[in-house]
Amino acid sequence: MNVIFALCFSVCTLILLFTDPDGALAAMLSGGEKALALTLKMTVIYAVWLGIFELAERSRLTEKFARLLKPVNRFLFGELPEKANEYISLNISANMLGMSGATTPMGIKSIRELEKYRNTEYQIAMFFVINATSIQILPTSVLALRTSLNAAAPSDIILPTILATAVSTAAGILLVKMFLRKKRK
Repeated sequence: MNVIFALCFSVCTLILLFTDPDGALAAMLSGGEKALALTLKMTVIYAVWLGIFELAERSRLTEKFARLLKPVNRFLFGELPEKANEYISLNISANMLGMSGATTPMGIKSIRELEKYRNTEYQIAMFFVINATSIQILPTSVLALRTSLNAAAPSDIILPTILATAVSTAAGILLVKMFLRKKRK
């Protein structure tokens, strides 16, 4: 796939350089500038949220939150080791707040913790599906991007996001429970 993409990009760039060299170079410079600006904005957003999660972990707030979500996690995943339950609770709550990119470290820690134990295929599959569908109550990353790009009404996406992610998450959970039920026991 990378070869195909590189080939398409190279051919298109060559065609643009021969047909409109000034426009092609201006577009490349403008695109690079926009990509760098977006990267900086997203880095700041993720740095803030990762800092908040680090503070929550150091203050043991994450353990309390994990205990609060334990009944929900037990329904979704079955029995979980304490540390895995903590990381999964953080990951799901961060996804619900729309910080999907900032949750990656907790997702990796969750999987590593689950892989230490035998017969955790069901829990890993369920965790993957919940992360892939990532129900969002408040899509903060998208709201921050829309605000930084001066959207007329950045919050217009909240209701459609809630509906779309709730339906996809419910469908994903249902499918995992239907098809992996035997492995759960």
